[in-house]
Amino acid sequence: MDSNHIPNHRARVVGAAVQQRINALGIGEKMQDLPEELWHPSFRYYVKEDPTRQGGPNLRMIRLDPDQPSLTVTGYIFNKFVHPFENRFITPREAARLQGFPDDFEFFGSLTSIQQQIGDAVPIELGEALFSHLLKFVGDIQPEPVALPALGLFSGAGGLELSAHRTYDLQGRHWQTIAGVEIDLDRCTTLRNNFGDSFPILQQDVLQLTAREILEKAQTRKEDIWLVYGGPPCQSFSQAGKQKGVSDSRGNLIFEYLRIVDEIRPRLFLLENVANLKGIEKGKLLHSILEDMQRMGYKVDYRVLNSAHYGNAQKRRRIIFLGTHKSMPKMVYLPEPTHSEHGDLFGMPRFKTVREALAGLPNLQDSSVREILPKDFS
Repeated sequence: MDSNHIPNHRARVVGAAVQQRINALGIGEKMQDLPEELWHPSFRYYVKEDPTRQGGPNLRMIRLDPDQPSLTVTGYIFNKFVHPFENRFITPREAARLQGFPDDFEFFGSLTSIQQQIGDAVPIELGEALFSHLLKFVGDIQPEPVALPALGLFSGAGGLELSAHRTYDLQGRHWQTIAGVEIDLDRCTTLRNNFGDSFPILQQDVLQLTAREILEKAQTRKEDIWLVYGGPPCQSFSQAGKQKGVSDSRGNLIFEYLRIVDEIRPRLFLLENVANLKGIEKGKLLHSILEDMQRMGYKVDYRVLNSAHYGNAQKRRRIIFLGTHKSMPKMVYLPEPTHSEHGDLFGMPRFKTVREALAGLPNLQDSSVREILPKDFS
């Protein structure tokens, strides 16, 4: 297989000190497993000198275990995940494989932007499990084959859009995304290049939009919308971030998502976010979100799901909310796991592994492209 024909599959060449660390890492080993003389100065300070340190040492980098799912893919794979067999960091394409994206799904923008697009996406297998589950629920209410209009908010690079696009049942019933709303130019470029004219991509700030404006541009009536789905930016809730919650303006975007849902009142909604949302402000934020959903007339099932339990080669934990409007005859609940760590006697498959996710990609050890890393990681 020619790596030149696989989009976003280019490896970075790093400085000598970083390469020495990579070369010394064994399978599953992290920075703290290396000889101390190879530690990055900031890591050494954190582990041995930082008076404010709480908890264990920072992950920093890890060589992936080929026979396990990976840890959570983030936008910072360039200094974190080392390839299981080659002495290099994984490529954006390999990160996209771990997220479940097919090789013909190309990401556009700067390398930093592409890495963040991939790291922010919802794993495809998890998305497909959710949309398939919702489709089965609708099938009990709407038995004839039909295209079910759905609206995507905070679309990012299109993980949920792709999952919805690929979900059909045996009767031909499927979700028909009528529009995707995303503010970032690179992500909109990625969406347009992969979805073509399947649905309009609105490059606009949700804060500046009303549901009526979105529906006018999509040429759809709100009464026709079955589902609103999306994942508002979550950095302010993430354990990897500052955990400012709603004090960060990004933390308020979840309520902008709910505002659009409230204006449309679809039969169903799907909201995803970081697992840590549950602990923000000692649960007060979650309580406020659930109160809003109830006020809007929705019965809600929510839980933290692990994407490995749904066939994704990654142990990514996300909180998922499924809302059912009170006008519906029954309530939808989250799907049960389809995979387990070791499988079971009843036919449940075992977790998908890094080895399986990366199978078929070419060796890049001798075809790396030189790019300068930020000083902090050199």
